[in-house]
Amino acid sequence: HDFIGEFTTSYRELSRGQSQFNVYEVLNHKKKGKKKKYVNSGTVTLLSFKVDSECTFVDFIRGGTQLNFTVAIDFTASNGNPSQPTSLHYMSPYQMNAYAMALKAVGEIIQDYDSDKLFPAYGFGAKLPPDGKISHAFPLVSI
Repeated sequence: HDFIGEFTTSYRELSRGQSQFNVYEVLNHKKKGKKKKYVNSGTVTLLSFKVDSECTFVDFIRGGTQLNFTVAIDFTASNGNPSQPTSLHYMSPYQMNAYAMALKAVGEIIQDYDSDKLFPAYGFGAKLPPDGKISHAFPLVSI
């Protein structure tokens, strides 16, 4: 690992792309001061130039991106009996359960980026009438 030399350029020069103006002499000022015949330590030639812009969330929203929020509720027995306080689905008369708090937190934020502000809701893992077969995807409807 030895210092060979250096050169300076700018974004504007680089953005011109490959041309005779984008060939740079690599200079080592110590060598230049010691050797009278020193010209340079080589050259760097720009072969291509590409700018990748990284878009932010706000850039996408300004560009018209719409977000849609869809909810799916787990009706399987794996979370325990919803009438028991140990269940993740327990409906306390005093506070929301963890699922309800998460849905509320996400919904309050995402609603500002959803043009119709309607959140489709589905369920899975429930025995549905009339035959009692387990469904892995069914729409939840309000009555």
